[in-house]
Amino acid sequence: MSKTAKIGKLKIGAKYPIRIKGMLKTPIAKTKQLIGEAKSLEAEGVEAIRLAVLNEEGARAATILRKHVSVPLVADIHFQYKTALMAIDSGFEGIRLNPSNIYKKNEVISVVKSAKRNKISIRVGVNSGGFKKNFSSRRMMAKQMVKSAVDYIKILEKQNFFDTMVSFKGADVLTTLEANRMFAKKSDYPLHLGVTATGPFVDAVVKSSIGIGTLLSEGIGNVIRVSLSAPSVLEVQVAKAICQALDLRRFGPEIISCPTCSRCEVDLIKIVDEFKRKIEKDKIDKYCKVALMGCVVNGPGEAYQADIGAAFGKKKAAIFKKDKIIGWSNEKDIIGDLLKEVRKK
Repeated sequence: MSKTAKIGKLKIGAKYPIRIKGMLKTPIAKTKQLIGEAKSLEAEGVEAIRLAVLNEEGARAATILRKHVSVPLVADIHFQYKTALMAIDSGFEGIRLNPSNIYKKNEVISVVKSAKRNKISIRVGVNSGGFKKNFSSRRMMAKQMVKSAVDYIKILEKQNFFDTMVSFKGADVLTTLEANRMFAKKSDYPLHLGVTATGPFVDAVVKSSIGIGTLLSEGIGNVIRVSLSAPSVLEVQVAKAICQALDLRRFGPEIISCPTCSRCEVDLIKIVDEFKRKIEKDKIDKYCKVALMGCVVNGPGEAYQADIGAAFGKKKAAIFKKDKIIGWSNEKDIIGDLLKEVRKK
């Protein structure tokens, strides 16, 4: 079991649930849009929001955002240690430091002392892109990433600072797995998980799900941030789906649906998409398994085993509740009929 760290009032590690972090993508100068994005992330269920802070303007952003969102705010700092000091003074509850570009001991100590004084946590965030050299293997890269973090943590510990989290993100899944596993054997500081620079949307979802999901399934990791070249709300949705798929957290109904084939005589893909949108719009957050199946091969069995289910045969659907058929529906009415049963749960 890991140690506990905090971002504001949010406790991370030890016995606490896997936390979900989001990151703002709007340029800081576009204040109205930045606030809107932050509010959207909070509404989607993030538990902490990170912001790339480049300068004094960015460091002051916590003062503005705090008027509109209540989740803890984390400043992502690179190159300029004085920006970290300004961010702490502005009200950010967490600081991310990169050992590759804020590494002078006296500068690190200055940030640590300020963080300790203001009860701010620090994440030591190591990325594979921070090393401007080629390594002979993924393992050698991972070893260097871990060494970088361990050496950095020693500076923090000498200042009696322990409110620390650590992350190791590679641009490929296997290096990310290797580095996190290595560190988890050496240390019990909480781990922030993610895979960086993941590429186009489908590739990115796959890489993130494999990288984050594999580590979580091994009991490694305490907070996650999915990185996509896509709107930040989608990152949060994928993060939640990873946690729910591993039965680590539950955020709402789990939809089980078949991939469809030539046996299916209804537009099941459209039905599933509309059902999902309706659940999200109505903010239904009770957990239950809902099966939507397109034909009689596996449909009745899957629907039978879910909490609530529908199995189509021709254009008619039998509605199941656990092990009993409770009614019949059709392609037009099935979404409304299933929602009635979900709301009863």
